[in-house]
Amino acid sequence: MSKARKRNKKGKRLIIILVVEVLIFIGLLIAYGVHYMNRALDSMQIDETDKKEIDVSDAVTEVMQEKYTTIALFGLDTRSNVDMTKKGVSRSDAIVIASINNETKEVKLVSVYRDAFLETATENPSNIKVTEAYMVGGPIWSIETLNKNLDLNITDYVSVDFTALTKAIDALGGVTINVKEKELNNLNHNLEEQIEVTGIASDGVWSAGEQVLNGAQATAYARIRKVGNNDFERTQRQRAVISAMISKAKQSNLSTITKIIEEVFPLIATNMTKTQLISMATNLFEYQLGDNTGFPLANETPTLGSKGSVVVPADLLSNVKHLHEFLYPEDTEYTPSSEVQRISASITNETGVYDEFTDDKITEEPTSTNSDN
Repeated sequence: MSKARKRNKKGKRLIIILVVEVLIFIGLLIAYGVHYMNRALDSMQIDETDKKEIDVSDAVTEVMQEKYTTIALFGLDTRSNVDMTKKGVSRSDAIVIASINNETKEVKLVSVYRDAFLETATENPSNIKVTEAYMVGGPIWSIETLNKNLDLNITDYVSVDFTALTKAIDALGGVTINVKEKELNNLNHNLEEQIEVTGIASDGVWSAGEQVLNGAQATAYARIRKVGNNDFERTQRQRAVISAMISKAKQSNLSTITKIIEEVFPLIATNMTKTQLISMATNLFEYQLGDNTGFPLANETPTLGSKGSVVVPADLLSNVKHLHEFLYPEDTEYTPSSEVQRISASITNETGVYDEFTDDKITEEPTSTNSDN
């Protein structure tokens, strides 16, 4: 064999060896990533309830099941490190339905008003403020209440409290929010209360306008209720903070994401599997935030004796139809279930709110951003 042929053969062997080494290195990185992610996910509060036991609506269509992933997000007003997978922990101060289009990765958010008057998912049902479902029956009962009243197929949830939201925003380096002059006093009042509860110090917010808020400030902003249109505007603020966090996360580097994982994961409760969470994490930078709104879109707010002021759908049947048009625009097969029709009549019978869906009862139109609202 000539020297040239020997060198050529030796060169090919070196190339093959280098390729193998690169593949091994990539394999090790992937293995480390999976190991790290597994270890991080182990730090979360995991709800091991069998998802097959969670009741979903009979009206769920093939489009809803295959083209979309729908998740319930709960924000709890807890004051200590508690097991958020259990009942009796706290009311759900924030309830958000996230609908993810599996093909386009568009994410739509719907805030269910905490005082929305819905029927419980129990053997002896009664109409209550939906915020109370988490306290009475825990996250699974809350999910089933949403499924029953809104014809949904939610089986996955994520719950967080004050501290988790604050630390996540701090890890992102803050979020940009447009604060109104009339919101400043309430924001700073909430901030003082949070500092006493969480021990996370922060300066106040003393001027209005678009600005970067740290974790404590943004959390206090999201909790503002007694300014403007009460809980309706508060849910807009909550979605504004979520929108800003998603935007900031998509611009973040690996070290920032790692910091969030290490500091925030131990403060999260979920029943989602590791496989689900890792799969969603790999698509993080593909997600696009779409329109968002509140539910019930058309409503009245009567006071019902000991139940207090409630947000009554006007009426439930019409609101659920509009909800499905918003969350699943390509689903032409959906028809409201007999259960939703029955609950709608029951709520009307108890509250006297019977008018069909009309423009004058609409609290807020769907919007792509709430920073100016």
